[in-house]
Amino acid sequence: MISFQWKASVAAVCTIVDVGAAASRVQAQKSPMTLPPIAGVSMVQTLSTPTSERESVHTVADADARGLRWTWEAVEVGANNDTSRSQFRYAELHADIRDAFRLRAYHERDEPEEHPGYSMHALSRAVYRRLRTAGSDSFQVLTVESPRGGLASFGFARSHTPVRWRGTLSVVTPLPAPFPLLLNGQRVELPALHVRGKFTLRLKTWSSEFWVLADSAYPLLLKWVGADDEPTNVLQTTRIDVPGAMPEIERVLASSCRVELPGIYFAFNSAVLDAASDRTLTGIADLLVRHPGWNVTLEGHTDSIGTTAGNRTLSEQRVTAVKSWLVARHKALGARLGTVGFGSARPRETNASIEGRARNRRVELVRDCARR
Repeated sequence: MISFQWKASVAAVCTIVDVGAAASRVQAQKSPMTLPPIAGVSMVQTLSTPTSERESVHTVADADARGLRWTWEAVEVGANNDTSRSQFRYAELHADIRDAFRLRAYHERDEPEEHPGYSMHALSRAVYRRLRTAGSDSFQVLTVESPRGGLASFGFARSHTPVRWRGTLSVVTPLPAPFPLLLNGQRVELPALHVRGKFTLRLKTWSSEFWVLADSAYPLLLKWVGADDEPTNVLQTTRIDVPGAMPEIERVLASSCRVELPGIYFAFNSAVLDAASDRTLTGIADLLVRHPGWNVTLEGHTDSIGTTAGNRTLSEQRVTAVKSWLVARHKALGARLGTVGFGSARPRETNASIEGRARNRRVELVRDCARR
């Protein structure tokens, strides 16, 4: 049985989840994979276009009796380095996670949190079950006026008119295939079902490709590829960070002197920290206070998009922002914290894939083990 709990530590998950084998082996599992979101989980979605990649961080603020309460703080940094923040709150009701046949693919400011009849980040269990048994199911997507806007604003819309596309979802291949994902900074592979959607709106048609977490009580949308008129646009879930990772970070830093820090997020192409980073940064500050003998260096890394010099500068600015946050919380940490930015010079994975570039955008914490 494959069991995958969002509460698990990185080490436990990497031990439990072993789906990097052939798709037939994934299909052979008899028991479902359960993936129940809990309060504090953060999910990073990367919107990749031919010219850029933009990340958005969605966090489960609360999981109550009615459903999952999500928050998303959209951060935009302008040409004059001015920063604007817009917070969105929305809910996926448990009844809709169970039964909905509609997906709401955008959010608007100042709207009610609850939207009965719609799922937000996943297919419902009922739709997923029919896909696995019958191979297809009727489905609707609520988005803005065009497929172009629908993918680009899988997040928020600015005064657009909502429209509902009606059609079907059909399974492309019956066997789930391994799908790459960063879980608390560690690469894992989860089984994903490839699905094709075909929709109509008045006289217009739209087709799109989806990858959905397989064998799950929460069939998370892992990837959404383009539309008919823009097949190179991709929305992909690239990272999931869960509460409880700090003990594992402390253990790794104590034993191997280097650790990749999950849960640190920045605005697009800037060093402005997303508020969703606060929990991780608080944990790092407290960890360093517990170990007064540790001198550490914050290393910044980027993907290869942009110039070499620009990426190095960005990585330096980002780790400087992290240091400033930590020192603001505990001034005494300043003398023990160094920073260095490597830009794109030290990739962990290939920059040829969305998930590889997401892995390469990171902050690492390195302990001076010569002082042990």
